Amino acid sequence: MKRLAPLTLLLVLFPALALAGTNPRDETEHLKRADMTLAKRAAVRKSDLVSSWRLVHAGPPKRSGDRCTSFDPDLSRFVITGKQETSFAHGTTGAQLVSDIGVFRSVKDAAGDFKASATRGFLTCLKGAMMQGLRAGGMRGKVTTARMAATPRVGAQSASYRVVATVSATSSLPKFHMYADVIVFRQGRSQGALLFMAPLAPVQGQAALARSVANRLK
Repeated sequence: MKRLAPLTLLLVLFPALALAGTNPRDETEHLKRADMTLAKRAAVRKSDLVSSWRLVHAGPPKRSGDRCTSFDPDLSRFVITGKQETSFAHGTTGAQLVSDIGVFRSVKDAAGDFKASATRGFLTCLKGAMMQGLRAGGMRGKVTTARMAATPRVGAQSASYRVVATVSATSSLPKFHMYADVIVFRQGRSQGALLFMAPLAPVQGQAALARSVANRLK
């Protein structure tokens, strides 16, 4: 599945709910060492995963100022005090995983930000990112499934998203399905967002992994 490598563009387009970027409508940042440490401790780590996963990136997330037109809430009144991102690639299946953690100055900020962010507008954004990623990879396809759900329950607030695209056959690849799954949650004054990208079949163990991260935020 090496031809799927350009789909990593989706990881750049992914607008993690918990994290500020350079858009003036994004959260304000006043980073504190203790909360940066908390975010780093909570993010998905290699020991959470089986050996086929390899670490691609670990550190503060890099975000552009771009926003989807369907997902542009004004979050500037909420303050982030810690953040961390880790990303992994699966050597056998071509699946990819990104975890983003954001620590806020208060539970009120974290809860308010989550309520404003975890909307169906993000689902529309995810669909658009999926199609843009396919085009960037020189592939054609269409979204066949797009849904937002209140399950699995993770932390104090949570939501999940699934987008499935059917990718058209090419001279070198048969027709197949591409899955994009996102679980977002709030625990205390922190938020987490996990993105799973996989061809052929969804990544297994998503809810258990999200709950492990949430438990480290208690």
